[in-house]
Amino acid sequence: MNKISIVLILAFLSCKSEQNNSSQELGSDKNIAKIVTENNDSKVVLDTLVFYKNMNGELLTEKYASGLSELKFYKQFVSENKIAEKQILTEEHTKTEITYLGILNDLNNQNLYHVITNFKIIGIGEMESPRGESYIAFLDENLDKAIVYRMALPDELPEKIEDNVLYFTLESEKIGISILGGLPPMLCLPKIGCY
Repeated sequence: MNKISIVLILAFLSCKSEQNNSSQELGSDKNIAKIVTENNDSKVVLDTLVFYKNMNGELLTEKYASGLSELKFYKQFVSENKIAEKQILTEEHTKTEITYLGILNDLNNQNLYHVITNFKIIGIGEMESPRGESYIAFLDENLDKAIVYRMALPDELPEKIEDNVLYFTLESEKIGISILGGLPPMLCLPKIGCY
């Protein structure tokens, strides 16, 4: 099995990854996980999103405040019985597809997040080309805090959580992320970008 390392986000608003032929440890903190890409029949890029102390600030405060306003809506979809089951809400001119993906544990072993995807189609029946909005919501363990990231396209939404890795598929390539130390104000994903 061929292994490739990817070095993660080192700057606040940049998304950089660098591939090497061997695993290497990020930073000097011994708690930071090694990032490994496995190359099987289909390529999988694995990355760890690391929250640094310098990411605290006004943007993060605003992100949590915005998430708090949406918390009540997302809480109703957290159910172990409905993991990976698409739930559809239909209104007069909108259709919303919600999927609860399950729990993603922070690698710091202190935090966990309920992960929910949301794809909303607006203008059904009244517009020739309806518009869509895509979101990923991360709710904390107690369901009293949330961060919601708006994504550009529905195919950029994650599909599943497996072995504590959140998986996306972009152009037939699997991308998996883990979280270390909390959630940043912007979600930066390898090969997808920052939101």
